[in-house]
Amino acid sequence: MTYSEAMAYIASLEGRGWRLGLDRMQEFVKRAGLNDSIGGPAGPQYIHVAGTNGKGSTTAFLQSMLVASGYRTGGFFSPFVVDPRERVQFNGNLIGKQELADVTAKLMPIADCFSEKDFGEITEFEFKTALGFEYWKQRNCDWVALEVGLGGRLDATTVVTPRATVIVSIGLDHMNILGDTLAKIAYEKAGIIKPGVPLIVGEMPQEAEEVILQIAERNKALVWRWGREVVWHEGSSSVETPLTAHKKMMPGIFGSKQNHNMALAVAAIDAAGAFKSEEALKTGAEKTTLPGRFQQIEYKGRTVIFDGAHNPDSAAVLKESLKARFGPGRYVLVTNMLSGHEPKTFYEILKDRVSCVHVVPVDFHRATPVHEMVDTLKSLFTHVVGHESTITGLDSALSDAGNDDIILVTGTFYLAGELLRQLEY
Repeated sequence: MTYSEAMAYIASLEGRGWRLGLDRMQEFVKRAGLNDSIGGPAGPQYIHVAGTNGKGSTTAFLQSMLVASGYRTGGFFSPFVVDPRERVQFNGNLIGKQELADVTAKLMPIADCFSEKDFGEITEFEFKTALGFEYWKQRNCDWVALEVGLGGRLDATTVVTPRATVIVSIGLDHMNILGDTLAKIAYEKAGIIKPGVPLIVGEMPQEAEEVILQIAERNKALVWRWGREVVWHEGSSSVETPLTAHKKMMPGIFGSKQNHNMALAVAAIDAAGAFKSEEALKTGAEKTTLPGRFQQIEYKGRTVIFDGAHNPDSAAVLKESLKARFGPGRYVLVTNMLSGHEPKTFYEILKDRVSCVHVVPVDFHRATPVHEMVDTLKSLFTHVVGHESTITGLDSALSDAGNDDIILVTGTFYLAGELLRQLEY
C-alpha cells in the first residue's frame, strides 16, 4: 500500500461521522492484538490529556519533555493543522509516510470486518487512534502523550489505562454534543479519570471543578489542582508540585496561557513517575513547538499570526496574547468558522481591536458558507468583505492593513492549516 492509498482509505471513513462510545473501539483494539499496548505493564505508558482549550499545547509540552528525558515517546494530536501525519508522532517527528501506509495496510482488513450487524463500522477517528496504538507498539515506546479527540468519557482514546490524566480547562464548546452547561461538559471531560490514576486539574470555573473533583473522589484518584498543589511562580519561572520545585522553566510556545499549560505537563510527569532530570524538563519545555498556536510568520513583509482559537475562552486568551506581544494595537482579521460554534460570542471578544474583517472559504465539510458568515459579522463590524479564496482574502487583508496593523488568521484550525499549507509553512 502507498501513502496516497492509505490516506484515501482513511478519508473514505469520514462519511461515517463521529460516534462517541467505547464498545466498538475496545473490540477493535482486541481484534488488532493491541490490548497490551494501551497501558499494560509491558507496553507504552500513557499520559492522557483532555480539556476545552490548551490540551494540544499541554500534550506538546509533555511529548517534548519526555523526548528530552531520553524516553522513546509517542504523541497523538487532534486535530492536525498542516499535515495529517501530525496526529501520530514518535520522538517529536511525524509518522513516516510509508510507516503510515504499512500500519494502515495491517489494520484495514480488521477494520473492514466490522459491520452494522455487530458493533457498527469503524469510524475515521477510531481508525487513526488504533493506528497510533499499533505504531507506538512497533516503535517500542516508553511513553505516549495522548490528546483526547472530543470530550473524554466516550472518546476512542479513553480505552487506555494511563499513568496520569490531565484536564486542562473547561469552557463552553461543542455544546450540541457535550452539553450546554459547564457542569455537563466537565462531566464528559472527567470521563478520562481512571481508578487510582493521578489527575492534574487546570484553572477552570468552580462549577466545572466541583464536578471533576466529585468524579475523582469516586475513583480514589489523587488530585493536584492548579494554584494549590501545582503552582507557577512568575518571578522565578518555576513550577512547584507536591514532589519538587522545577526552576527556570520557560515555554517554547508563546501565549498568555502557555505557562499554565507547561506547568500542568510538568506536574503530570511528576505524578506519573516519569521525571528524570531538571535539565531535561527545561530543555524539552523550551523546544516545544505546535503549529497554529499563536504561530507568527512573515508574509510579503508583514507580520501574520495564525491561531486556531474558535470559542469564547480561546478568543479571550488570544486577545491577551496579542496585547502581550504587540501592545494595544489594531489587527485585520482573516477568518471563518465551522458550524456548531457561536460566532457572535467569539468575535465580540475581539471586536474592539479589529479594523476590518475578511471572510474566506474553508475547505472542510462543516465550514460556514462565506456569505452566511459575512451576514453574521456585519452586525459587529463596519467593514466585512467576503472572498472566493483564502489567498485572495489574505492579500486583501494586507492591502487594508495600516503600517502597524497585525494580520490575524483565526476562527478554526482548519483555516490556519489551509493557509499555512498554501504558504508552505
